[in-house]
Amino acid sequence: MIGTARRLAAALGLALALAPAAAQTPEAGRPVAPPVRADPEATTANFGDWTMRCRRLVAGQPTRRICEVAQSIQTPGAQGPIAQIAIGRVGPADPLRVTVVLPPNVSFPSAPRVATDEKDPQPVELPWRRCVPGGCFADAAIDEATLRRWRALSGRGSITFLDSSGHSIPVPMSFRGLDAALDALAKS
Repeated sequence: MIGTARRLAAALGLALALAPAAAQTPEAGRPVAPPVRADPEATTANFGDWTMRCRRLVAGQPTRRICEVAQSIQTPGAQGPIAQIAIGRVGPADPLRVTVVLPPNVSFPSAPRVATDEKDPQPVELPWRRCVPGGCFADAAIDEATLRRWRALSGRGSITFLDSSGHSIPVPMSFRGLDAALDALAKS
């Protein structure tokens, strides 16, 4: 009988946990979910090979959005991206930063580079910031001269890094649509 009561209590607890938030009332000791706003929490827009992603920040007043333009790079047959590159800023007055996320199979010390082609005289080097099981992050502020150069391109570039064996690994990326994506980012 005690086993049956415990199973019933566990089932009831599971049912309450899975109940829609709207059905949970303060009287039941559960918080009521905030109302759904009319404007979206997150939006995306595609510009060639780049996507602008925006998310509403709810912690501060007044409500503001944080946006970035990004590209996920996949190889045929892969289940997820092998690399990602993004350009954005945290605050409205902060400088634009370029960030890359690469597999956690990297060499230290090293720095990944973003180049317009094999002969790029000014590749952008990004210092490593952290590695987590899902990937390693590198980023740096990006200057206006580099952005102007990248905006004028529509072909392929590369992100190059050293793997844990010390081999240079080039990951192809595209500049197609970056100019329009950065224009949209500036307006957001």
